[in-house]
Parts: sequence; structure tokens; C-alpha cells
Amino acid sequence: MTLTETNPPAEALAAGGDLKPPAQAAMASDDLSPATRASVPQWTPPSGLARILSSGDHLTVGQMYVAFSLLLSGLALALGVLIGIEQADIDGGFGVFGDANEFFQVFALYRTTLILCGLVPLFLGLATAVIPRQLAASSVAFPRAAAAAFWTWLVGAITHIAATFSYGGLGSLQAGAAREQSVELTVLSLGMMGLGLLVGSGVVLTTLVTQRPPGMDLLQMPAFSWSMLVAAGVWLFSLPVLLANLVISWADMRGADALGFGGGAAPFEQVAWAFDAPQVYAWTIPMLGIVAEVFTAAHRSRPQMFEPMALIVGVFGFLSFGAWAQRFFDSDDPSAADAHIVTNQVVFTAFGLAIALAVLAYGGWLAFNGASAGRRPQITPEFALVTVSGALLTTAVATGVVRVAEPALGVLREADGDIWRGFFDAMDDLEGSSLLTGMMNLAVLGGLLAAVGGLHHWAPRLVGRPLNAALGFLSVLPLAGGAVLIGLTDVLSGFFDQPARPYETSRIADIDSVGFVEALNVIGLIGSIAVLAGLALVVLNVARGLGQPAEAEAGQGGGG
Repeated sequence: MTLTETNPPAEALAAGGDLKPPAQAAMASDDLSPATRASVPQWTPPSGLARILSSGDHLTVGQMYVAFSLLLSGLALALGVLIGIEQADIDGGFGVFGDANEFFQVFALYRTTLILCGLVPLFLGLATAVIPRQLAASSVAFPRAAAAAFWTWLVGAITHIAATFSYGGLGSLQAGAAREQSVELTVLSLGMMGLGLLVGSGVVLTTLVTQRPPGMDLLQMPAFSWSMLVAAGVWLFSLPVLLANLVISWADMRGADALGFGGGAAPFEQVAWAFDAPQVYAWTIPMLGIVAEVFTAAHRSRPQMFEPMALIVGVFGFLSFGAWAQRFFDSDDPSAADAHIVTNQVVFTAFGLAIALAVLAYGGWLAFNGASAGRRPQITPEFALVTVSGALLTTAVATGVVRVAEPALGVLREADGDIWRGFFDAMDDLEGSSLLTGMMNLAVLGGLLAAVGGLHHWAPRLVGRPLNAALGFLSVLPLAGGAVLIGLTDVLSGFFDQPARPYETSRIADIDSVGFVEALNVIGLIGSIAVLAGLALVVLNVARGLGQPAEAEAGQGGGG
């Protein structure tokens, strides 16, 4: 299917009309003389780059999503390596970056690239390619819209990266440190990315609602399809808020004063909620479906008690919606918005505790299915990857519980502040520490590992043949080990007061043990390099599979 392809009219089908391309149909007509028939140019379908650029085929679009999101994830991890090198000597001034503003630009770009250029489009690519087959549908609901969404996202992603490195970025820490036009282009390009992902999510959601075969209700869909239904719904509520933040920033920068919301680092501050809890969990929702499908396939069984699992995923999705948690527009005047801030804090604390319970319930569902299978799981690269990804998400939400422990137990402070003073002082210090960065990295990298596991699981559908198992196992150790090192070292450094925003040099003096924190940062740097190397092996494995003749699709992947 191409972007200009149309369905044949129903009357043509009923009359048994010729459904060949127009030129070929004309040549086959008995009414044409041989000379006329010879003069009609033959129609040939596009091939090579032209086929890719014009294709609305859901499998091709899904493959392009996967390929580019893997490459851009590698770029994000390379930025993480640069940040790690800088933090290896946290009190020695700036080394890799020239000043705090350059550090801030890479800090912000790392987050936007890792999540909006890497994780989310990778999930969308898997969904675009796999879900039609899981529903026994011929394509997604709107193939042209799916292709348009991909190209909008890709152009926005490339422009966003180029604009940031052209003295742009999401604002600046110092007056005159960034070009106004480049900052505006950065904001606009981030909006393009958000718009592309929004349309792509709408296509997936519509496909799940309208393309199911007769007799299949929502709770009979495979686990990945259900998780994408929840994820797409949450993203359709989250991304418009992100776009609204960007519109406010861009309009303010174009205004006469350009000081209300556009000055300084305000554009980043307006979108920072998208990279913090609970919203960071929303970007990982599809991993729950991937874990379920790979887990049950490894046990060679069908999922038991699907309805409770579907409910848990739905609750997780509801609790992960975090657009309401942004603080940029909160008033600095305590008397002006005190009730609003207190209400948000109560809801934030409740969501942080409840989402941990949802993840524990999901782990219980997996354990029940493993016990019900009555056999040991088949150890495959995808099973190893989803196992580690589940552990990373669990650790991320446990870190979130630690973060909300102080407000959750605030009544103890009121009862006897002296007894609990040490505990609450320590919890207060965690706010704004690198524990927040560790929580984000644990969740997002867990989602990345699950997506790579899904790529292995559905490789016969995506690339025409299974990925190489030996190369897959070789990539598991650096991916899993590196992700653990990155997340846990950031969390542990948070207890020693390393700031979540390391470019804020004024907070370095508050670090309890600089030498120990720097040692942890070196370990985290090793983890970043390991994950980058593991991702390179994944890209090599996918390229190797695409470069070989396709095999008949195996039965791997159950519903996939």
C-alpha cells in the first residue's frame, strides 16, 4: 500500500472488474491495437528508497519507527556518557562542557531524546507492526495517518537535536547564551515530535477499537494489545498538555516582553513534568504487555486470569498520568495557592504509594501464571530482558515510595517532631537530589529493555526471521547490567545529596561525601557505556536479520 493507493469501488468488485493497475489494465484490453498497447507505459510499483518514502504499509512504518528510535536511543545514551564523564569529577569545574549552560542543554536533551525520540516511538513501532496481526487485521485503521505521524515525528526529532546543538535548547541559564531563533526552533520541533506521537497513538487506539474481528472483545485481545490500548489512551491525554506547554512558551518568546514564561530556562521547566513521576511511568505502560506475552510464551502456556491483569494495567495507566503534577505555574505566594499545593501533594503521595501496589499485584499475577504453567521457563534473550526490565520498574516505583515517604508520614512530624527529626531531615534532602534521576533512568531503561525483548519476540514478523540468539544473549549482559548500574548509582548518590540537576554548581557544596559520590558516578558512567554497547549489538543483530533472506514466519510470539 502506498500513500496514494485507494480501495477499488464496490461496484467494480461486484461486476468482476479488472483490478490491475491502470496501465496494465489498459494493455490487457482487447479493444486496443497492438501498436497502441505497446505505446502505453507499463506501471511498476516503487522500489528501494522510493518505496520506503511513500509506503503506508503498517509493517514498513513499524520497521522505520524501530530502526530510527534505536538509533536515537543510542544518541541519548551517548549524551548520558558525556554527562557521566562530567560528573566523574563533580567538584573539579567543567571539563566536557564549557560552562553550566552547555551542561544544562545536554541534560535537557538527554531526557527529551531518551523518552520522546527513543522509548515512546519504539513502542509505537512495535505496536504499528504487530497489533494488526494480533487482531487478524490487514492493516492499521488509518495507514496514511500512521505514515504521516512517523515522518512528522522523525523530522521533529532531527530538527530538535540540530536546533539544540545550534545554540538553542529549551531555554538557557545565562542571558545571551543561546540564540533566540534556535530556542524557538527547539520548542517548535519538540511540538512536532509530540504531534507525531499523538497522531500515532490515535491510530493505534483506533485500530484496537475498530479492527478487532467479530467475537473478540477488548478483554480477549493479547496482553500487548491491551497494554497499548491503555498506553495510547494515557498518551492521548498527556501529549496535548505537553503541546500546550510548548505553545505557551513559544507564544511568550514571540511576545513583546518575552519575560513571563519564556525567559531563562522556563521552556524546560514547563515540560519537566514529562520526565518525572508519575508521568515517567506512563511512557513505560506497554512494557507490562510485553512482559506478560514473553513470560507466558517462555512457559509455553496461555495467560491465566487475564481480567485481573487487564485491571492492574488499567490502574497502573490511570495512576501514571502526571500532567496535573507540574509545578511551574504554582504561585510563590503561600497565601495565594496554599490549598491547591497541599491538594496536589496529597494526590501525588497517594499516587506514588498506589502505583507501587499495582506493580506488586502485577508481579503476583506473573508468579501465579508461572506456577500454573507447571514447567520451567525456556531461557531466551527476550525472557532474560523482560525479567530484568520488570525488576528495574519495581525498583523505580520503590524509589518513588521513598520519595513520598516524608509527606506520607507527615503526621508523625506533627505528633513528635523531635523523635522523627532525623528521618524527616533526610527525606527533605532527597527532594531535588539525583534520586529523581535514578528513578527516571530505572523506569525508562526498564522500558527500553522490555522493548528490545519484544523486538526479539516478534522478530519473525518484523524482520522476516528470528534474531540471532547468541548475539541476543551477548547483548543482555551489557544492557541489563548497565541499566542497573546507571539507576542504582543515581539513587544511592541521592542519599548523599548529589543534586538531580548537576549543572547547579551551587549545590555541590551540600554533598556529604564528594569522593564517594564521584566513585558512584564513575560506576554509573561504566553502566552508560555498557548500555550503549549492548544497544549497538541489538542494532547489529537487527541489521543482520534484515540483510539475510526472509524465512517463513515461525509460530513464535503467540498472538504476535
